[in-house]
Amino acid sequence: MSVGRRTSGQLGRGREGFTLLELLVVMMIIAIGFFAVRPGFVGVIRGARERSALRQLVSLFTAARAEAVGTGKLIRVVYYEAGGTFHAEIQSRPEEDRQFFEPLPLMGRRQVRLPEHLTLTDIEVGGLTMTGAETAAIYFYPDGRTDGAAMLLVKQSGDTVVLELMRATGRVTINA
Repeated sequence: MSVGRRTSGQLGRGREGFTLLELLVVMMIIAIGFFAVRPGFVGVIRGARERSALRQLVSLFTAARAEAVGTGKLIRVVYYEAGGTFHAEIQSRPEEDRQFFEPLPLMGRRQVRLPEHLTLTDIEVGGLTMTGAETAAIYFYPDGRTDGAAMLLVKQSGDTVVLELMRATGRVTINA
């Protein structure tokens, strides 16, 4: 009576693996999901890069002030519009030439570059607007003071961010 009974050789012979059609359907679902999520993901990455650049600027200004106080020398942070970069420099021989500055790597780097989707449109240093200037310098003094600055940064979305550097304290604030 073998009608309702299976032999031991028939037990493991069910369907094994996936068909090519099933694999293609799963791959299509994954591709559709990727393209649906991608625009939001790109925005998240852009926002992270903007926040990272702003944090680097705050760190650069804070490190420049600390370096000025620690070394007792004049430090300046220079913005070069052509490259969209900020560089720190230290006054190396004030007794010979007060205008002689040398590059100063702070935070383990020589420069901080703004991402391409974040544009510095206006900068005010010490109460003077530097709109249209190719370079602008913010000075940090050994007693902890600074010239003070306000920078208007525009995101690709059109939103603006104001980065302010207080004169007396060197404190940096970001107003988004």
